[in-house]
Amino acid sequence: MARQSRYLLLVLFGLCAHPAEAAAPPVAAIAFEGNRVTRESVLLREMALSVGDPAEPGLIERSRQAILDLGLFREVEILSEPHPQGVLLRVTLHEKRYFLPVPRIDASSDRDYSYGVQLNWSNVGGRNHRLSAFIEEGRFPEDPERDRERVWRVSYAAPFLFDNGDHLNVLAERRSQVTLGEAGAFDEDFRRLQLLRSRDLSEGRPRHGWTLGLGAYYQNQSTDGVFAPPRDGAAIAGLARAEYRDLRFDVYSETGTRFEARGEGAVEGLLSDYGYGRLTFEYANYRALGDTPHQTLHWLAQGGAVFKGPRSRDNFSLGGSSRLRGYDSDYLEGDAFYYGAVEYLRPIRHDWLRLLAVFEVGGTGRDIGGLYDGGVHASVGLGLRLRLSWFVNTELEIGIAAPLRGGDGLRLFAGANSG
Repeated sequence: MARQSRYLLLVLFGLCAHPAEAAAPPVAAIAFEGNRVTRESVLLREMALSVGDPAEPGLIERSRQAILDLGLFREVEILSEPHPQGVLLRVTLHEKRYFLPVPRIDASSDRDYSYGVQLNWSNVGGRNHRLSAFIEEGRFPEDPERDRERVWRVSYAAPFLFDNGDHLNVLAERRSQVTLGEAGAFDEDFRRLQLLRSRDLSEGRPRHGWTLGLGAYYQNQSTDGVFAPPRDGAAIAGLARAEYRDLRFDVYSETGTRFEARGEGAVEGLLSDYGYGRLTFEYANYRALGDTPHQTLHWLAQGGAVFKGPRSRDNFSLGGSSRLRGYDSDYLEGDAFYYGAVEYLRPIRHDWLRLLAVFEVGGTGRDIGGLYDGGVHASVGLGLRLRLSWFVNTELEIGIAAPLRGGDGLRLFAGANSG
């Protein structure tokens, strides 16, 4: 009897010491509301708990954040309701709009301009697949290398293709332009095709970890016209990609880290007219500042280099509305590049409208003429960034930037990121 009393006291002491664990009832059912398009299998895949697990508040919050990290919803709420076998988790969602046609317009102070249209279809079939397509035409009266061009591109991204960790990415692109050579103008045509299969190795909910992929990359350059030089030909390269992601999405801002590295390589004579190697990387870190919601500091870095291959065109460029905003498009060109930026963003009256202050540095390697400017170029800018929360991954920005070395003085920049 004394032994039973001591056992009862130990049980009672354990319950008092760990009331949260003892009080957490099991999840009897999960109900979703508001997912008119998104499939329940996509949502269940992101949750940190399932039927039968204890309904711990921490797991419920992690599930809510993991679903929000998909970027498909404006709001996600999970409430616990009484159930005869435990609790019912009611997940209420407010979906974004998934089909978005947007105009593509770009212009610079040297009278270069381009226009077109882009279609973004997110959450295709309710599976979180993404289809993007655009067509664009440009005129470049002051460009010493090209007169006009037409570009079209179609890409499709299918994460968790077979409801497992397999991802599939397909891209097709064609660019036709009138190139200005030393002897005269000629027609130049570029075609690219990419097939990439990846494996998601991320852990936990919300997700964090690596995605590794292998694939093939095809490119072909041809020329035509009286003044056309010999064509570069075609190359089929092996492709490897690694991405680390630990990002938390909060509708109007993000926090966390993302890193991506990509490599291509082709061997002359092995399904290729020439051999080459190409390496690129991107890094981004988003940090929350203070107690003001959506006030963030961004650290960004990019770089790349091409080894061997044709020398008929430059592989990288800096300048324009996305990198080194204080310089005109393609101000710097070369066979290698580096770029870094610090962005400060703070809401102005509304969470969807934020002040942008940016400092950027960058440089390139030798261009096709063999010229190399080893100096660092830099610019500072001030503007506004607007996030359209009704659509998936859609931001607009506009502002004024000034170069700190060279350049043509103050420059208006405007850009968009969508789909």
